Amino acid sequence: MLSKKWISLAAILAVAAAGTAWGVARWRHGQVFIGTDNAYVKGHVTSVASRIPGPLLTVEVTDNQFVRAGQVLATVDPRDFDANAARAEASLQEASSSVTLDQARVAQAQAQVEAALSQKKLAETELARFKALYERQSIAKQKFDHVQTQAEVAGAQVDAARKQVAAAQGLLSVSRGKVAGAQAALAAAKLQRSYCTIVAPCDGYVSRKMGEAGMVVAPGQPICAIVPLGQEEVWIEANFKETQLRRVRPGQPVKLVADLDEKAVFGGRVESISAGTGAAFSLLPAENATGNWVKVVQRVPVRIKLDPGADPAHRLRLGLTVSAEIDTRD
Repeated sequence: MLSKKWISLAAILAVAAAGTAWGVARWRHGQVFIGTDNAYVKGHVTSVASRIPGPLLTVEVTDNQFVRAGQVLATVDPRDFDANAARAEASLQEASSSVTLDQARVAQAQAQVEAALSQKKLAETELARFKALYERQSIAKQKFDHVQTQAEVAGAQVDAARKQVAAAQGLLSVSRGKVAGAQAALAAAKLQRSYCTIVAPCDGYVSRKMGEAGMVVAPGQPICAIVPLGQEEVWIEANFKETQLRRVRPGQPVKLVADLDEKAVFGGRVESISAGTGAAFSLLPAENATGNWVKVVQRVPVRIKLDPGADPAHRLRLGLTVSAEIDTRD
């Protein structure tokens, strides 16, 4: 009987010792490895919207379809924009024709200047010759006055021809300005026409598809969203208690287990710690300046970056729940 009591006591002590050892081990583990179940998969969501108004001719994707950057997602009826581009093209041709005509007018005016200069030179030569004859009294004063008047008229004609050149050059500048405006209008019309084809801005999966063929869309109206699941596009946001962050530093390794498959373990590293708690950035922050204040442990978001090649199959999807455990031994 006595031996049975000692055996029972020894068993109890052994169980107590094992429990104590296990508790100490768990306590020491909890001091070094801090964890939380309040963690979620986050990522970029790119909204795709029409930049122009009009009816959708086609919508070429479905929900959850993988698309490449530049792949056509939908098309808007382009007929109105084709007409605008045609009008802009016609305006450009008209302005270009005006430039050609004004260039011809400038050339004609410059030729008239050259002709007027030749007439002026001839008149000045005649004036010099008749002046010498008049000074020798070989011709009458009336004849000399007539030649002198012709020289003055030739000079005035040169001035008039030069003013015509300036006027023609002014018209040419105006026409060139119209050409520049017509070119800008044509470029804008072609740009608007290019918006009729809506393409994927990045690689990813189509989500929240709202556009359907025949639907009239307005500028900025969402058609669908693209969710990229690449290595740099997905991260984990773990909300740790403020009492757990004393030893947390960027760069520390993190063990991640998704509820999707508890057997799948993903590696990561602490990338950054939020500048404020979740309550600080909430839509309706808590009002603590009251008489019935109760202290509540706050949670601070910690951004965790996945290790390269941690999720090659892209199993992690936005919003999934994840368990995160940070190794703070460093």
